[in-house]
Amino acid sequence: MLPSAVASILVLAPAAAKAADYPTTILGDNPSAYYRFEETSGTTAADASVNNVSATYVYNSGLNDPQLGLPGIDTNSILFNGGGFSTDVGYVDIPASALITPLAADNVHGAPFSTELWVQPTAQPATFSVPLEMAQYPKGWNFYVSGADGGATSYFYLNMPNGVLFQSETDFPISFLRWYHLVVTFDGTNALFYINGVSHGPYSVPGYVPAVGSDAHVGMGSGVGWTAFIGGVDEVAFYTNVLTASQVANHYQVGTNSFRAVPTPPTILADPASTTNYSGLPVTFNVTASGTLPLHYKWLKNGSPVGPEATPYTFTCQYPADNNATIQVIVTNNYGSRTSAVETLTVLTNVNIVGPPGSVLRNVGSYAAFHVIANGAVPITYQWSNSADGVNFTAIPGATNATLWLSNVEMALNNTTYAVGVANPFQSATATATLNVQARPVSVPLTGYAQIIAADHPVAYWRLDETNGSTTAVDAVGSFDGTYTPGAGAFTYQVPTGIPHWTNDPAVNLAGGATVQIPFAPELNPDTTWSAETWFSPASLGANGGDYRVILSSEYNLYPNPYNGWYIYQQPNGTLAFVPQPGNGFVVAGPDDPANNNLLVANHWYHLVVTDDGVNFNVYMNGELRSGFPVSGIPFIPNGTGINLDGTPGLTAGLGNTVIGLRTDGAFNAFLGTVDETAFYNYALTPAQVQAHYAGSVWLTTTKTGATSVLIAWPAGILQSASVVSGPYTNVSGTPSSPYPHTSTGAPTYYRVSLPTN
Repeated sequence: MLPSAVASILVLAPAAAKAADYPTTILGDNPSAYYRFEETSGTTAADASVNNVSATYVYNSGLNDPQLGLPGIDTNSILFNGGGFSTDVGYVDIPASALITPLAADNVHGAPFSTELWVQPTAQPATFSVPLEMAQYPKGWNFYVSGADGGATSYFYLNMPNGVLFQSETDFPISFLRWYHLVVTFDGTNALFYINGVSHGPYSVPGYVPAVGSDAHVGMGSGVGWTAFIGGVDEVAFYTNVLTASQVANHYQVGTNSFRAVPTPPTILADPASTTNYSGLPVTFNVTASGTLPLHYKWLKNGSPVGPEATPYTFTCQYPADNNATIQVIVTNNYGSRTSAVETLTVLTNVNIVGPPGSVLRNVGSYAAFHVIANGAVPITYQWSNSADGVNFTAIPGATNATLWLSNVEMALNNTTYAVGVANPFQSATATATLNVQARPVSVPLTGYAQIIAADHPVAYWRLDETNGSTTAVDAVGSFDGTYTPGAGAFTYQVPTGIPHWTNDPAVNLAGGATVQIPFAPELNPDTTWSAETWFSPASLGANGGDYRVILSSEYNLYPNPYNGWYIYQQPNGTLAFVPQPGNGFVVAGPDDPANNNLLVANHWYHLVVTDDGVNFNVYMNGELRSGFPVSGIPFIPNGTGINLDGTPGLTAGLGNTVIGLRTDGAFNAFLGTVDETAFYNYALTPAQVQAHYAGSVWLTTTKTGATSVLIAWPAGILQSASVVSGPYTNVSGTPSSPYPHTSTGAPTYYRVSLPTN
């Protein structure tokens, strides 16, 4: 027993204060609309704020989407099963209102606001999926989760379609079946993106334009062209003010202490699905389950335990061993177990030519390429052959890739038929195409600076020095003429260029949306190594924060195939971004311009080169390597390749143009400024080649061949020599070609290369 004095003290002590609950905490910060999703049925999602603006549950009964009454914060939440767009998914529709889309006094730009919600992604989506959007592209904003087409790991993004994209970076990779607290705040100029109380930003978005008049959608992404959410959502709140960092931290802390903790046995929300795939390719089975954590997974193949005790279950299927295999999973926790339905795996052995090579017409001296798109059971092998009569074919030694490259085609190859045999361990298929060769319709002089570029054997080279009124941008070395397309804008021809040492080398100015459109060709979109090069002088840098102007692109976008190809654009902050798709990964580079803090300056000339050597993407500015990243670090599908990241058939038609001055699909803004000397290569230019192209000069190299002898090599021009370094220099007798042998006689000899001016 306690002594009486102590007992007296215990009786008189004040009771401990009760911890604040989550809805009281939110309502204490005066939301303009607050949807708790406590309903277990019906079509009305109540607004818990004083404004009482109810939302509507829009069901897709076939998908049981959304599901109501699931465990969440301070009792219930809702669950979405994913899918496509508004016609085939369930979602919550929040009516358009100034309470969720506040407008600034100018009736154009957005006023300050905050929005928060809790999300529980349950599986990686195939592409971007959207838990909440207040957008009608290109206005407004949304949250989204990156999908499998963006890599093996998903992240949260805040997207403001007026040109701002904020990634959760590497500090918050998503762990599925966990709850996350997402908040966006906007003060009229800057945005902050909070994930679990951690702030990203601030990000300058002075050009943000809200989607006035558009409903907000929970669980759906049709307003921005992306897919529906897969997972749980709870406690969505809107504010017409900026939440402080301490308020956000408090909401996150109180929320993490408010989850419904009712011990429940496992429930399987989505069974694994029967699947068909090709032999040799990975196959994945997913299960979505809920219940008190931790959950354990035991996968069974043909009734026997297999794989790790986790979800998903992925393995490489093989024919015939895995054909018609049965797959199921047992999910257990401390309160029970649940067994999924039995599903079946079908393993195919096909080899399919989904994109046969097309017959082509190429100019004498040009490159020509034939590309076949094939999928099916792996490994897949290729063998090209040719025939003069279309009947008797001869295998081409070493031609064992999906693309056959021919260089410097001659008239003698006109009407030659090329065939490709595509095979896997089970089947084979064949496709043919014809090479037609014609004399070059227009010959462009390759003098001066052009000799430097042409000596490095570009696939295509547009000098862009046409005269006033021209409609064709002639490919000086290849077969890929472009069309000057003014649109609503205009061209100015014969503009002075900024290439060092070459003042007599005109360029073309693009204004008002004028572009150069070059039809798709496999030569311009290699599935191996490549380089793209151009000179440009921007006239506008877009200080308004939304001026993203595309200089060069070669890509194609067609849902549901992943975006493919690449583009290069200037950003309002004075840098460049190179974007290989579909990963949307990008490398940012500032020009090598220390006098301007290595940032773009209007009306200055810059030399830009992007290379893909199969290991790294590299961006060179003004002859210097500015940045790069591993090719393996970002998904990349060249324009026209036609195979999705998972090996399934992709694009076989509608291939994208190469465009100077705009993204191929018209997204973002058109380039304003001057462009010159644009070239594509089917290999990665070396740093020395890039430096020479920027410097506008040629380089002599020597290779020792004996005690007193060397070979002198140069890419273009006339070799000259002198007995003293200051000259005079005279042409080496006989006008030798590279390489030139030199044997020392004891006295020094100095060499240089002379290039004629344009």
